[in-house]
Amino acid sequence: MPNAGPSLFGQDKGLLTQRNGKLIDLELFGEIAGVYDSGLAAAPPQNGSVKPVGDYGIETGLGVTASRRWRHAKLSLEYRGRFREYATYSIFNGSDQFLDLAYSQLLSRHLTLNFKAIAGTTTTPNGAFSYLPLSDTNVFALPTNELFDNRTNYGESRVDVLWQQSPKLTLDLGADGFLLRREALALAGLNGYSVRAAVAYRLTGRQTVGASYQYMSFDFQSQYGDARLQTAALSYSLALSRNLELQIQVGGSRVDSAGLMPVTLDPAIAAIVGQSTAVVTFSRVLFVPLEDVKLVRRFHEASLNAGYSSGVSPGNGIYLTSRQNTASAGFSYQGSHRLVAALNAGYSRLATLGQSLPPYTSYQAGAGLNYRIATGLHMRLRYDYRHYSTQYLLYKIDSNRVSIGMAYSPGCVPLAIW
Repeated sequence: MPNAGPSLFGQDKGLLTQRNGKLIDLELFGEIAGVYDSGLAAAPPQNGSVKPVGDYGIETGLGVTASRRWRHAKLSLEYRGRFREYATYSIFNGSDQFLDLAYSQLLSRHLTLNFKAIAGTTTTPNGAFSYLPLSDTNVFALPTNELFDNRTNYGESRVDVLWQQSPKLTLDLGADGFLLRREALALAGLNGYSVRAAVAYRLTGRQTVGASYQYMSFDFQSQYGDARLQTAALSYSLALSRNLELQIQVGGSRVDSAGLMPVTLDPAIAAIVGQSTAVVTFSRVLFVPLEDVKLVRRFHEASLNAGYSSGVSPGNGIYLTSRQNTASAGFSYQGSHRLVAALNAGYSRLATLGQSLPPYTSYQAGAGLNYRIATGLHMRLRYDYRHYSTQYLLYKIDSNRVSIGMAYSPGCVPLAIW
């Protein structure tokens, strides 16, 4: 395939292309582990309270990572499934399923078609997605800021047509569709779509500038609420060295949102109707700044990344359309044919753009290790911590997850941490 030209900042590259910097032909694995989770919390029934609990159990899993290249096309796929059973609280038993698919086809000398899709289901947000490379703010279906450990189903697909007019100039037209369903009746689901256009121009071998426009729609299920967004942004990418890259994006979004919100009634009216609050509709137009900065450093046997972003998020089922601020950092190391290790940390804050809710904050950190004991046999360790709360400690949970187990995968290469 020809020179891909300048990259368009903000496009999700998927899991496979970010893992060790290369695609592999085929990798199969199966695993079994003992797990302990503290801070498990199901969504409460109406007028009920949240009661976090801790429990231990057994988790089994299997997966496949595969890719295929043709002269003018490339296909990559990843599937991971985990099945979990706890000793005491069967309400949290179940499975996590995740599928990531990417296909690229060269239609002509200058025209390329890219298709990407993710789909899955999960019950445990702690650790499940906080350390996945799919952390771009334009992947809206992933449940990364969930408040409760309830079944959540999600899917998102993306199509892009890239026109490489010259080695320096690339145009992109694309569209997304995404949905998310939470089984707890008190939590809102999401339908959404977006269309976009972007242009990128390579100034030099190390510098690329770009501009983009995106229209997006959020439609919340189970609760009245929707939002329409128009976002314009400028981007700049700089290769500071052969192994160090800086990406910057700035812009803003016009957010037209509507929904329901509670209000406090005048004492005289409250005495007549017998209640102190009422639910009213709202409609607001706000302008929200967009900021995105990423730094990636690659080493011979390791990689380091850090980033900060500020933009608009569809929330977590209680918090609907919100301004989201995130910061994250990660380090991965593969120093031999036996050892793979990784560290990660992150911060997220949601502030609603219409509802009368206090800000939601989340802190997360984790570490993992995979060691190949013998050909095909691996020892795997993982620890994750998550703290999340609303303002004034109205809702606060500290969650820990420890996983210790064994995995089997044919071949002599260590399994990736994620």
